[in-house]
Amino acid sequence: DITDTDRVSLLVRLADSDDGVVANAARQLMATEARRLGASGRARASELPADLHRPITWLIAAYIRESAAATDGDDIAVDRAIVESARRSLDAHDDTDRAEAHAMRLAQAIDARPDERASLLVESLCDRRLILFVACLAHALDLDYDSARAIVIDPDGDRLWCGLRALDLDRPTIARIGLSLAEADPRRDLERFAEEIDQIAAISVEAAQAAVAPLTLHRDLRQAIDTLARKGR
Repeated sequence: DITDTDRVSLLVRLADSDDGVVANAARQLMATEARRLGASGRARASELPADLHRPITWLIAAYIRESAAATDGDDIAVDRAIVESARRSLDAHDDTDRAEAHAMRLAQAIDARPDERASLLVESLCDRRLILFVACLAHALDLDYDSARAIVIDPDGDRLWCGLRALDLDRPTIARIGLSLAEADPRRDLERFAEEIDQIAAISVEAAQAAVAPLTLHRDLRQAIDTLARKGR
């Protein structure tokens, strides 16, 4: 029973896998998560994607600069210190070493077969490894991590249910996933989910795949398409 509290963690078992690629990817994810938490159990480094980290870093730097200027007036030395701090923050941010990137590498290394996906997804949530759940879902649906994360954290869940049906997951598996997510996120309407589970399970795999298909376009490509559409209008 994968809900057995005495079982060895999924990630630990993967780290001990006979498949060297899987084991190495699992160990890298464990190490990255450990660095993220740090000794104090608090997040240490920014885990934002680089395209968000950079503008947010400079917005924060600008806010600090304007606050300092309002209090003490303009000061070149302070400006230089703020710029230097922002640059160090950006230099220290390695997007390739994010836990999410390692989770995607692990999901790709596992490359779960269709009959393995249900147990892998459910057990990821039972282990409270949302990052691995998202990565495995992304790999199975051929999505980038951020797109998969967006549909997972959406409290309405409609796109997630379509995604799970697109993978041909059955009613009990979807119910367990929905319950696990509802327990972790009070925004989710568990009663509504219970009322709709039969309708969700009745969605055909073909219809669900058609609904999810637009999401499989890479995020940057979708943004480019939207930009062209705006220019055309």
